[in-house]
Amino acid sequence: MLLTLLFGCPPESPPGPVACGTLLSIPGDPAVPVTLETGAVGLIRTYPVTVSAAVDVTWTTSGAVEVIDASGVELTAVGGPAEVYLRALKVGEGEVLATWGDGCKARLATLAAAPAPLVGRPRTLAPFWHSATSFLEGETIYVGLDASQFPDRVGLAFDAWVVPHRTLAEWEADPGLAGSGVQSELAKGALAPVPLAVADAGSDALLAIDVVLDFDRDGLLGPGDLIQGLGEPGASVIGDLTASGPHAVDTDDVSGGWFLGQRVWWPTDLAALGPRPLVVISHGNGHEYVWYDYLGEHLASWGFVVMSHQNNTEPGIEAASSTTLSNTDWMLGHLDEIDGGSLVGLVDASRIGWIGHSRGGEGVVRALDRMADGDDVPENYGPDDIAFLASIAPTVFNTVEESDPHDRPFFLIAGTADGDVTGGVDYDITQFFRIWERATGAKAAAYVHGASHNDFNCCAAQEGQGPELIGRGEAQVIAKAYLLAVARAWLDGEDALLAHFRDEFTGFTPLGLDEDDLVATSWRNANTAGDGVLDDFQTEYDTNISSTGAAVECDADGLVEGRLKDGDQLMGWSDGDPFNGMTHNATRGDDARGAVFSWTAGSAPSWAVAVPAALADTSPWSVVSFAVTQRSRHPLTTSWGWAIAFGVTLVDADGAEATVDFADQALVPTPYARLGLGAGRGWANEFVTVRIPLADFRGVDLHNLARLRLDLGEAHGAPEGALGLDSVEFAL
Repeated sequence: MLLTLLFGCPPESPPGPVACGTLLSIPGDPAVPVTLETGAVGLIRTYPVTVSAAVDVTWTTSGAVEVIDASGVELTAVGGPAEVYLRALKVGEGEVLATWGDGCKARLATLAAAPAPLVGRPRTLAPFWHSATSFLEGETIYVGLDASQFPDRVGLAFDAWVVPHRTLAEWEADPGLAGSGVQSELAKGALAPVPLAVADAGSDALLAIDVVLDFDRDGLLGPGDLIQGLGEPGASVIGDLTASGPHAVDTDDVSGGWFLGQRVWWPTDLAALGPRPLVVISHGNGHEYVWYDYLGEHLASWGFVVMSHQNNTEPGIEAASSTTLSNTDWMLGHLDEIDGGSLVGLVDASRIGWIGHSRGGEGVVRALDRMADGDDVPENYGPDDIAFLASIAPTVFNTVEESDPHDRPFFLIAGTADGDVTGGVDYDITQFFRIWERATGAKAAAYVHGASHNDFNCCAAQEGQGPELIGRGEAQVIAKAYLLAVARAWLDGEDALLAHFRDEFTGFTPLGLDEDDLVATSWRNANTAGDGVLDDFQTEYDTNISSTGAAVECDADGLVEGRLKDGDQLMGWSDGDPFNGMTHNATRGDDARGAVFSWTAGSAPSWAVAVPAALADTSPWSVVSFAVTQRSRHPLTTSWGWAIAFGVTLVDADGAEATVDFADQALVPTPYARLGLGAGRGWANEFVTVRIPLADFRGVDLHNLARLRLDLGEAHGAPEGALGLDSVEFAL
């Protein structure tokens, strides 16, 4: 929230004993707006306001701001002369009105903008800084205080501290600073990153931290200091999610009868932990429920109760969904039959995650749909108890109206070298991204280069179609990291772990993976998240008009909008099939649409969309987000043969521009070089989600934007290329 002090008194008011415009004063250059700032990560700023005369001032507050004294106590009135502080509590509208004398007033008005976090990473290209709230263990955390945003602090020394997160009550009880710290001074001019600390995630592989800039250098958090993290964590440090967790694991095999065979894992110290969420694993056709020890043991070591069950997959998806429903119900109703009853009272049936593989991956989605539609009513749980769904290379035998994740958080993981459920264009029941598109809740995807279908269990025959197969061991390392991240996020509320999908594609791969592993990740907010969509290509099919009705300008080659569906189902490149390799849309119920274009060496084209007036003020959002892919088997994809980079530019209503340049990053990965169904580089299109903090676009008015532009060509990292584009929006 950007808050600006406005001074004055109503014209009709009689003059008071003190001139209205001189009673309140603030330090700094009067020509520079004085601001209080707070963002979604809890960046909070207090600012001193001096009451310079011996008069009584009454403070009236509303919304997310308050008036405090030097010790942090909230004030409703003060007798001058005195110094008080204005504090923004959180993102949102708010107002402070000071009244004195005969109607003189000073008003604090809100403009609601998200500032940059205080910490992040240096970059080698414009804007030379990446605002960040997530870091990997062992990474250096940098302070990045921008002089243009904090002009009043130029030339002031400060102590910077990174400390374990405290709640607001804990900060009020103990404002003392301890931990890792450095001394620095804010210089005039460009942002100058200062190394603060080396990130340490601790034994839980996730540590919430707060960052404090102590300007009076008294070792305390107090008025006038800057803090990122008051209330909510300021940032998070993520450790190695591939390593075993802190708990020893026990296991038991049980059976309740026909297709009720189960293997159960749980933390040995479950009784001390108290009731924990349940994760259920449903295998695929021709697979066995005892083939998922690697995943059951891993999740249990991190504190979950896990059950893998016999799955009746041969008859089809209805039978598979029935066995997931019945096995979950039977287990919750027969905890006394597992390990002599040691799980009784210790399984939280209100927090259940379903993970399925192949037909089991579709089966868990169908099972949720059956409950949501009221067609199946288990005794011991209901549809609202399913906290998330995860599908490993799922089939799509049913229509997506029947195999529908609804609004549940949904995770899809699959391999580019899958020789069974291939993900290819020639068979719509293997096009698993159709289910991902159907989900309306928060959703994530990980498309793993070189992984095959049966890499995700222990023992089925290897059917991978190379090249460069990564093998079962590495594929399972990758699966453990991403599945643990979504389980902890969606069962335990540890949303910081979703940074492995929400952060920029490059540079935030989970620790513990091989350095050569390549995983194309996607993220989409829930439909209810209030994203500011600029163009999702779902309506207004004219290439010159966005889905909001705003103008689109593109001087790249061959701009086409249409269904994300391969037209001839042959994969081999054809000029008559611009959406070659697309598998997000195939048949009835599928509605995913997007755009494609290309450019050749020597050109420097762009794609730009106008920002409609309703979205010009970006205050409600924190990032620019869009999905992008290299086009499968396109001649330019094959000839370039490497990752694609470009620049992203925001232009405000006055014509000022700010660009985030990715020319030095492998932003959009080169497609997997799988052969078959034609020649060339690529298979099913590998969309990745790019999310850029709005705060990184410096020098433009984020309250009054006019255009978003993608800048292509050699100057931005790729002299030629062919891209697909989807869901360009402002988002949280």
